[in-house]
Amino acid sequence: MQLTPANGRGKARAGRVILRVPMTNTSVRRLSERAAWQKLMLGFALRRGNSLRERVRLFYHAGLKPSLVWRGWTRYSAERILCFSTKTAEHGSCRVHVRDNGLDMSTFVEFFSSRHVLIPPELPPLDPEVIYDIGANIGMASLFYATRYPKARFYGFEPLPTNLEVCRLNYRSLPRAEAFPWAIGSRSGTAIFEFSESDSRGGRLRDQPRPKEGSLKKELEVPVFSIADLVAQKRLPPPDFLKIDVEGAELEVLKGMGEEAPHIRRLLVETHGPAVDAACREWLPAHQFAIRHSHEAAPGYAAIWCDRV
Repeated sequence: MQLTPANGRGKARAGRVILRVPMTNTSVRRLSERAAWQKLMLGFALRRGNSLRERVRLFYHAGLKPSLVWRGWTRYSAERILCFSTKTAEHGSCRVHVRDNGLDMSTFVEFFSSRHVLIPPELPPLDPEVIYDIGANIGMASLFYATRYPKARFYGFEPLPTNLEVCRLNYRSLPRAEAFPWAIGSRSGTAIFEFSESDSRGGRLRDQPRPKEGSLKKELEVPVFSIADLVAQKRLPPPDFLKIDVEGAELEVLKGMGEEAPHIRRLLVETHGPAVDAACREWLPAHQFAIRHSHEAAPGYAAIWCDRV
């Protein structure tokens, strides 16, 4: 640490000195990472905002506000729902709704920034008519897949009421889309759904593997349907494409396909834990699904893309 005269000419004014702290490698790295993140968020805002006002709002909520909250200079208001007029494709736009809780905005960024390539480019072309979004959360995945499959009709399944409220708002941007307050499993009935008030993304049916971090202290009873019964009992059209993200119950969803499995042309299974990941990888080829691409974020936590053989 070095003491430097405040007037810069070698004579410190009475009672005033500046403490100059040398930059460490860690500090430099963090500054570099922060600058890279802000650059990414600026690009996200410029690309997605439908107007100057919306670009400024997107950059503030995605790029600036998380840092301000962390420093204690502002705070989130989770009961507030934000709405953005957003470009979602080259010639398309829609209204995107997120809660002001930080988590929903990060989900928006995950799907619509340039940070990730979400659909592997090597997959064969697909033009699905019906897509089931199982574990829809706030419907952001459906909004994203609608940019790739604009002719598809979307059905979302989200048992947590606070998520479902936002999901239904987002589904207003999708023609003929419907969102239901149901969990999906191997057989129909009711079950206890456990979740955390602080992070609504990690809820799961009771008796599924516990999360790596945090705790699920809240619970509610929810209806559960198998995919086969969605078609047979609820008269929904059979899906061409399934996206499954159900926090550990992925194998149960697969087992509930029944006679509808031959209708399904593509699967995205997001696994949550080594045991369920291994079980899904065994089940899929045994039921005529070929794994085309797999990306692991951590051991046992993977996005598995499959096509019907």
